[in-house]
Amino acid sequence: MWLMSLRKWAFNFYLSGVIVIGFSIAIWAILKIQWNQLYWPELLFFIGTAALFQLYEIEITYQRWISAAIVLFVTAIFVFPDIKKVVIITFFATTLAEGVLNAGLFIKGDHWRYIRRTLFNIAQLTIVVFTGTLIFKELGGAYPPWKEAWQFLPPLLVFILCNLLNKAFVSAAISLSAGKRFLHPFKFDLRYLPVQVLSLGVLTLLSATVYTFSVWHMALVMVPMGLLHYSLWGYTRLRRSAVEAFEKLMSALRLRDEYTATHSERVARLAVKIARKLGLPEETIERIQAAARIHDIGKVAIPDKVLLKEEGLSDQDWELIKQHPLIGADLISGLEVYKDCVDIVKYEHERWNGSGYPEGLKGEQIPLGARIVAVADVYDALRSDRPYRRAMTLEEAIAELKRMRGKELDPKLVDILLEILEEEKSEERKEAAASKT
Repeated sequence: MWLMSLRKWAFNFYLSGVIVIGFSIAIWAILKIQWNQLYWPELLFFIGTAALFQLYEIEITYQRWISAAIVLFVTAIFVFPDIKKVVIITFFATTLAEGVLNAGLFIKGDHWRYIRRTLFNIAQLTIVVFTGTLIFKELGGAYPPWKEAWQFLPPLLVFILCNLLNKAFVSAAISLSAGKRFLHPFKFDLRYLPVQVLSLGVLTLLSATVYTFSVWHMALVMVPMGLLHYSLWGYTRLRRSAVEAFEKLMSALRLRDEYTATHSERVARLAVKIARKLGLPEETIERIQAAARIHDIGKVAIPDKVLLKEEGLSDQDWELIKQHPLIGADLISGLEVYKDCVDIVKYEHERWNGSGYPEGLKGEQIPLGARIVAVADVYDALRSDRPYRRAMTLEEAIAELKRMRGKELDPKLVDILLEILEEEKSEERKEAAASKT
């Protein structure tokens, strides 16, 4: 518990520090710049275009976003000698975009979260671009047009640095608030987004080069950038539609059997805790979480007379129930967004001693993700009321887990679950004691 309190304190300290530094830079730029010497159409073009790309940032995959606005910000570094102008473009474009993007939080009444998230995103991007500008000058970066090959090196390094800094600021916030690994977003981008990031880097260099003709020539570059943006949006929309389709299936299942749908969410939360205790990579944890949420999706094909049966299942009923992992795996097997979840859904009902189904795998023949979901699944089932039996108490469920340890369930994972349950009990006791004082 003290560790959570320390992390929360560090998170608030970090956010406050970034906001203070970022807004200090912005205020300095606003007060020091010669406003009467600015070419306003050019300034508004940069601010408006960058804000527009931020508003339509693309969800490449679940909760992973990419925005072409970085092209405008870094291009500004390369074409404007005045660092204050670069800061102002970034600050006002991000203020416009973030104010709209986070409006949902404000409408819902979560005003503090709205303010915190908006101010942090504005501040961190301001710091990123300010730092990138300083480094570009320190590297002796030449302003475009670049005629020699070596002249492309400083701007390329600055683009990479700005992307890394932006990722680092956001990753640090996520790491402190949610306990996720700091390096995970970097590994994710390297594995899944290298082409997209490289394309944005090339467009940045191209934009800066074309700007030497005029800002309106640079507007031509926005056309292919917009097309790239649109094509990525279409691709991600297809992925999102697949997820939405399965969420609707789970909603339909909830109307038939409330237990199955809500059970899956609880299993997902517990599976994540077990996976984190194991120290698995963040992308593996996310895959396990996604699979756990839909691990019972195959039950949509099970007749109500079997799925909702209040008395014990007959042998024929049981054979039908055994089909649901295969049905679920088949449903998701053709979808890229769930391609890494198929084996978890298919083998989640296999057992450590080989007594499970559908293939009777045993021990480490069973994929680790499936074993993790199985332990979480069994525990939640034990602690839930079912038509044919009452829910077990915590002590009864723990005793049953110990009985199943090394037989039906992976002994190491059972030990980790028992450790988690003990920690939760300890936290509950501390909270109860604190509430009495």
